Amino acid sequence: MNWFYAKNGSQQGPLSTEDMKSRIAMGEIGPNDLGWCEGMSDWLPVGQIPQLKIEAPVREEGPPPSVFGGAPSPYQAPSSPAGSPTPAQMIPGQPPSQGLAIGSMVCGILAFLGCCVWYLAGPLALVAVVLGHIAISKVKANPAANGGKGMARTGLILGYLGLLGAAVFAALTIWASTLSPQETEDMILKWIPEAQRQEFREKFEAEKAKQQQR
Repeated sequence: MNWFYAKNGSQQGPLSTEDMKSRIAMGEIGPNDLGWCEGMSDWLPVGQIPQLKIEAPVREEGPPPSVFGGAPSPYQAPSSPAGSPTPAQMIPGQPPSQGLAIGSMVCGILAFLGCCVWYLAGPLALVAVVLGHIAISKVKANPAANGGKGMARTGLILGYLGLLGAAVFAALTIWASTLSPQETEDMILKWIPEAQRQEFREKFEAEKAKQQQR
């Protein structure tokens, strides 16, 4: 049986029943800390879970476990910041996403969507790739404490795509800068429907005339 417990707003686990009792006996887990295992409908104070009943050290701070009978846990109190996950809302075994993974995904999205602005998308894509690799390394090293592997992978993929797109647009920009005005005009006219080419050609000629007058 795997146990999880929440202490000071942080979820820990999984632990065996023996490990849980050992930590309770040493005072590492107090009777007011919340516990959960598969089969339980919600988190409960450790002092109210029959499977973990032992003579645990009494913590000086906080109310006794009996105060929680039927009342919302402190993690579900209205004073909790809006939108912040509570232990009752956490999915056991799924640690919270780390900031590196979120940063990688955000930078990757911006780099991918803005790859046409290559001089901005390139640095963002590099940041997304670096943060993504660091985040995945941390998940592999300690999966119980670090989450967000999916976000990190998304950031990596979009970061690499953003790098590719930025490189393509940078190459096109450099290539276009090497063309003469006449070559640029011919290139534009190639992509214009034949019925409208004469109209655009006249506009180009008028623009050239204005420039010569200046």
